[in-house]
Amino acid sequence: MKNRVLFICTGNYYRSRFAEVFFNHYAQKYNLDCVGFSRGFQESTRPFAISPNAQNGLESKNIPFDLSRFPIKLQPKDFMAADQIILMDEIEHYPMLKEEYPEWMNRAIFWQIRDIDFESPCSALPKLEQQLEVLLNDYIIEKASA
Repeated sequence: MKNRVLFICTGNYYRSRFAEVFFNHYAQKYNLDCVGFSRGFQESTRPFAISPNAQNGLESKNIPFDLSRFPIKLQPKDFMAADQIILMDEIEHYPMLKEEYPEWMNRAIFWQIRDIDFESPCSALPKLEQQLEVLLNDYIIEKASA
């Protein structure tokens, strides 16, 4: 059974969606035993399936993505389905997780990828890619040692 990595951000529109698509693209490319999925703390009211910033970032890497999949709100079952739980921004998401799902605090990993109001995509997306590459590398090492 594949390890399931849950990527969480506020609206499941920009950072977590980019993370999910990027991660799954390379996990499949390297035939890794893992799959990512993403959710957001809040219901999205966005008119598009995915942020234009995430879309541009993925297109610049020639990574295909699904324009029919709209943001999904985080539910308790998502935590239960995950082997790893990664939240995009500790400053923003630590209080949200602590308030809404405190029972999952001890399994959460917090990254430092700020939302567009605080960090431009030109800065945030390369940092996110770097974090994802480290995560994927862990699975590559795990596969090699199996």
